[in-house]
Amino acid sequence: MKLRFEMWLSMMFLAWAPAVAAAPAPAAPPTSPASVTSTPTAPPPAPEDARTWFERGYLRRAAAACEQRLAAEPRDAAAGALLSRIRSEQGDWTMAMKLATAAAAADPKSADAQYALAEAYARQAQQASVLRQPGLAGKIRKAAEAALAIDPNHVDALEISSEFYRLAPGFMGGDKKKAAEYVERVARVAPVEGWLRRASFAVGDKDTVRAMECYRRAADVRPAEGGAQVAYATWLAQSWRDPAMAEKLALACVQAEPWRTGGWQVLAALYAHQRRWSDLDTILARSEQAEPAHLAPWYQAARQLIVDGEEPARAEGYLRHYLSREPEIGAQSVAAARWRLGQALEKQGKRAEALAEVDAAVKLDPKLGNAKKDLKRLRG
Repeated sequence: MKLRFEMWLSMMFLAWAPAVAAAPAPAAPPTSPASVTSTPTAPPPAPEDARTWFERGYLRRAAAACEQRLAAEPRDAAAGALLSRIRSEQGDWTMAMKLATAAAAADPKSADAQYALAEAYARQAQQASVLRQPGLAGKIRKAAEAALAIDPNHVDALEISSEFYRLAPGFMGGDKKKAAEYVERVARVAPVEGWLRRASFAVGDKDTVRAMECYRRAADVRPAEGGAQVAYATWLAQSWRDPAMAEKLALACVQAEPWRTGGWQVLAALYAHQRRWSDLDTILARSEQAEPAHLAPWYQAARQLIVDGEEPARAEGYLRHYLSREPEIGAQSVAAARWRLGQALEKQGKRAEALAEVDAAVKLDPKLGNAKKDLKRLRG
């Protein structure tokens, strides 16, 4: 969850996990997909543990826990702030603002409530008109500053501030020097997140050497911290970098923290690209055993096959399996999956079926620009 906000904040100004308690690293890291076990090394969070579910990326369970807590105590600021962030992720900005505002009123000293306001404003700004964006930019900054006035070490508020100052144009308050200062504040409070933030800045500056170094340093701070390992593995997975090391890191991560879907997604995309069909099917099955509700690895495998122009029938099967369950909040949408399904069908010569899927995707999400282009082409 940690880095997801930078994607939508950057979209606003230019118009993918919070740290969790890490499981101990396995004594003997797996060396192949077949040696991976999907048995959790620790019991799952309690159903009411909304924060842990949220940090792990299981937002439906987190939302259910928050709703239960708010039903029992409507002034539960922590639950309200967290549920606000989930509604922001779903694009329900009206409810997100309502929940965050109520949380801030219930507990004026809640930094989380103020941060939830900042996030809700930023989500709105992503879709706002050019005329509305400056006003929303000011609200983002004000809410983040309010959170930091309450808790100067609030990592999320520090991070959104660093992104704000980095990406905002000067007339909206952007300031590269301030952005760097906030990154250093993040690093002092949370070294892993600090290195990941530096990596993000390096990527934005197209400094790939610096980016790789920062990802490596993040992974080295706490080798058992799965989020940093996945970020590093994702960076290395490109064929011109070090996919062998990416595989090694991801295998170790899914063994230590099978609930962390990022590691499974790295492996799924990697094996699909390398045409390692047996390994791919093994890792997809193990990922589903680890967490039946989160099928993102199946989507990533299919996407990689479609991008590579390989095995469209296999990609179709993976996507139909992904669509067999409601996607997790924040995961690839039904619209995106149906668009990709249309692409897989078209590659098999099933033009009429492809047209139906892409048309459905655009109706579900009219903002899918590439899907709209495909629809126009398929209609001829």
